[in-house]
Amino acid sequence: MRSIILITIIFLATLNIAVGQGCSDAGLCTVAGLDSGDDSKTDNVTFKMSTLFGLGEQNVFHVTGQVEAIIPTSKSQILQVKIPYNSTFGNLGNVSGLGDLSITFNQNIYSGKNTGINIVAGFKIPSSDANKTLDGYSLPMAYQPSLGTYDIILGLSSTINMWHIAAGYQHSFGNNLNEFLHSDDNPAYFNNYNESFHLKRADDIMLRVERRILIKESSLILGALPIYHLANDQIKDGIEVDNSSGLTFNLVSKFEKQIANNWVFEAVLAAPIIDKEVRPDGLTRSFVGVISFAKSF
Repeated sequence: MRSIILITIIFLATLNIAVGQGCSDAGLCTVAGLDSGDDSKTDNVTFKMSTLFGLGEQNVFHVTGQVEAIIPTSKSQILQVKIPYNSTFGNLGNVSGLGDLSITFNQNIYSGKNTGINIVAGFKIPSSDANKTLDGYSLPMAYQPSLGTYDIILGLSSTINMWHIAAGYQHSFGNNLNEFLHSDDNPAYFNNYNESFHLKRADDIMLRVERRILIKESSLILGALPIYHLANDQIKDGIEVDNSSGLTFNLVSKFEKQIANNWVFEAVLAAPIIDKEVRPDGLTRSFVGVISFAKSF
């Protein structure tokens, strides 16, 4: 128990010094199978309601309300569907809108005693072209509810006793239609944000390593989540955004508790200790927190 408390204190202490992306908001680290735990063995339909919050670029505050369904499609496969609604509050104003739809299949390919291996495949569908405006001015990506591109996600995960290990890849097709550029004519604060004109995001790869600790009817999950952006992003028909590639190394904690009538409460906290210098996609986070309630039927 002392070691659990010590690890938790060390994790929480990092939140006070961490800057950057709290998790891959582009979607890679939150799909079923690549997130914490193993949902592929469930025989029940599960609905989850979540509130996500985080502090981003230029101290922009992000809040997302999300509805999620996990549906068994066979004895060893599940379908996950997520629909988020994103709200952003910052020095350019307040913007809200429907986020990108995620659809993911998680297939168990091996199941042994305290061991499982899953493959994951899914995609994200944009809800808009990522070019919301304010008083006629195109907003930077930090204020866009959608990333504006179709993405594919592939991955492999394994659960061994109390350990969960996952690796994933995300590819974005084409560019969005965002038109934000720095200009002397822009209103105050606009030019403090990263340019994102017709942004083409580079690919991401990730590795997740976590340890589950059982505490009576609850679980505490602690882990590391490095995400590597494989190349510089591009804007304006191929111009590379310097220093937008590289590593983000996150620490992640998750608390789960079974409550009455097949309900599960979850709380997640994540923060980076290493981050990339530039994020034109607006996904910079100094921390990410999630509170969820899930019901199985």
